Amino acid sequence: MFSRTGSIALEQELSSLMSEDRLLHSKATGDTALSLVRQFGEQLEGELCTKTALLHDIAREWKADDLISYAQEHHLALEQEEVGDPVLLHAPVGAALLAEKGYESSLCRAVRYHTLGSVRMGRLGLVLFIADYIEQGRTHLTDETRKELRTLPSLEMMCLEILRMQGPYLKMKGIRPARCSEELKRFLLAGKRL
Repeated sequence: MFSRTGSIALEQELSSLMSEDRLLHSKATGDTALSLVRQFGEQLEGELCTKTALLHDIAREWKADDLISYAQEHHLALEQEEVGDPVLLHAPVGAALLAEKGYESSLCRAVRYHTLGSVRMGRLGLVLFIADYIEQGRTHLTDETRKELRTLPSLEMMCLEILRMQGPYLKMKGIRPARCSEELKRFLLAGKRL
């Protein structure tokens, strides 16, 4: 399917597995992740950040039935919200695929929790969660909002603000925030670091 290669080779491999739009989003997420690492002086390897971003949506374009089947066949531990919304399954399924290929556990954890967030996602996951939400191609944010988020003093504050921003949208859709998202919000409100 895909091998553990450098970022350039990985991009080429992924171009046959993802739509052009999905690959562009993944590359933009990688650029954003690297800029966040530089902005906040994070001790994360650039190549690992780029690989994580390129691979985070590896299962995003799978059909719902395929995601459900894979999750059931591999007995994946799922959040209740993921069971109720198959599109969210691309995170645990993608993480499981990458683990099978031998990718680093920090990369797999980051991919696993990039949709809902979790206290278990680690620093790499924190960077991915934010980068995936704020990358330039995302139309749910205005440039002004994106700029305001980038002025916050820490990754934790950015993540907390993103979780707050998601609240009204979820409420409008009649969706309760995921338990892992709420746990992450409480963790960050308590001033803790991932």
